[in-house]
Amino acid sequence: MRVLLLLGAAACGAASLPPFTQPSNGAGADSDRALVVFVWPHSTCDPGGYYTLATDDGRFVGNVSAGTNLRASLPAGEYTIVGWDPPQEESNGGALEEAVPVLRAHLAAGRTYYVRMAFGEWGPRGPVDVYAVRTGRAICFRREGMSPTSAMVALTPDAREWSQLPEWRREHAWAAPDPAGQGWLDTHRDVLAAHVAVGTRRFALLREDARRMATIE
Repeated sequence: MRVLLLLGAAACGAASLPPFTQPSNGAGADSDRALVVFVWPHSTCDPGGYYTLATDDGRFVGNVSAGTNLRASLPAGEYTIVGWDPPQEESNGGALEEAVPVLRAHLAAGRTYYVRMAFGEWGPRGPVDVYAVRTGRAICFRREGMSPTSAMVALTPDAREWSQLPEWRREHAWAAPDPAGQGWLDTHRDVLAAHVAVGTRRFALLREDARRMATIE
């Protein structure tokens, strides 16, 4: 299913970061808020562009691109977070459901959560076997004529990629949302509502194991 959207032009951010993003550091969570770090490792499945992340109640979480860690501070509570790739949607005339990642978040004050942006690894109902047995290399899963699928996956000590987190923390550029991003989102509530609807449908179709992977708590 394709969602047709009218996307406004965003102001330019720092040269190496997406729009409405500013440099940050890897400091931990404040005692009265939760910290969610969205990690986008480089891979051969990257769709290009950047992803805008927002909560279902209209909070601008930030923009994240390949090779960056987005440091998002949020009040404690429960959220559905969805994402979309504005450059790709503008060039493709819309978004496919498999390209709209969704994350359920149950956040506690003072806690830090890590989420990995994953591309080409999930089908409509959850992760597929994306690693070749002989080489161990990632294989992009995509349907004919579409960009790689996308997902937001909880990065926990049980995850296969957890051992790579120190390297990603050290080598990725750290970013945080610029306050102007909230103003941009406030003028594009129709865009957010469309993606929240897509993300909600997609989450409902996921297998139980995939729902757990797409949840932080």
